[in-house]
Amino acid sequence: MPTDVEKAKAFIDRLLANPALQQQTPLQKEEQILQFLKVNGIQLFQTLSSPNFFPGKGWEEIQGFLVSALYHYTNENLTIALEQFLGERINYSFVSFIHYPPAPSAQIRKDLMSVITHILQKPEGRRNLTGGYSAIQYRFVDRYINQVYNRKEYVHFELTKVQRLKMSKEEVKDLVRVSILLKPAIHLFTAGDKSEMGMVRTIFVEQIFPSLKERLTSLPDPVIQSALHSNVSFNDNTTIEATSRIASVLSALGRNHQPGMKVDRGADLPEKSWLNIARRNYKYHGFDIKVLDEFYKIAAENGW
Repeated sequence: MPTDVEKAKAFIDRLLANPALQQQTPLQKEEQILQFLKVNGIQLFQTLSSPNFFPGKGWEEIQGFLVSALYHYTNENLTIALEQFLGERINYSFVSFIHYPPAPSAQIRKDLMSVITHILQKPEGRRNLTGGYSAIQYRFVDRYINQVYNRKEYVHFELTKVQRLKMSKEEVKDLVRVSILLKPAIHLFTAGDKSEMGMVRTIFVEQIFPSLKERLTSLPDPVIQSALHSNVSFNDNTTIEATSRIASVLSALGRNHQPGMKVDRGADLPEKSWLNIARRNYKYHGFDIKVLDEFYKIAAENGW
């Protein structure tokens, strides 16, 4: 007879087989299924408390089995993908422009993976990483930064003249990718769901920076600060790095991205539509309106 763990895994496997989820990342699938469990709890309990599933158990206990099975699926698939990404798709040469001599790439990868693993141990960290991972998986960084360097307008000026990143376009991309992946590290130092989708004060970043630095000894201070400042509202601190502002926007765009979504004739394409809405609500989300304006133009001109 199957154990409760095996039955939970079998049920989650059935949910994951839904064709509507096949183009999504592991974290996006997880979010969708968690929402399904929340919305349909009463109906599901009637089925799952039957003799064929979890007889004699309450909904909270049953839900615990299901969420545990779901997390196991996500972690297994996400860990493989992240290790491959950190090992093959990020070149850590950008670190030498910030601090010389740089730490070995193998040590940087190890430190990054360790912190991300700890992020995944907190539900709010997982939810915050959903957008960042999607932004990288769907190559938002490549597409938007390429256009930024072609246009040489506001965002390019902020990166090269204000933040003074004396490195190549490809190295700037890798710095932004690392900032995006480390953005949810803020949740290692928060209780509950504080700041899951909101912003924190600069003073809070300053307070937790030394503790995160202890976990990321291979990374220079500006890289860690770029990641943490992506959680700070530009309305409250207009001196935060351009890479932080970009990471904040692209992570939020990734959080709302639905691959394969059909668009009605005459309607705006998804990225352009999202960026347009974000422009109207930029103060609420703490975005830099000029970054949004430029990204909106990029999306419109490229049919994104």
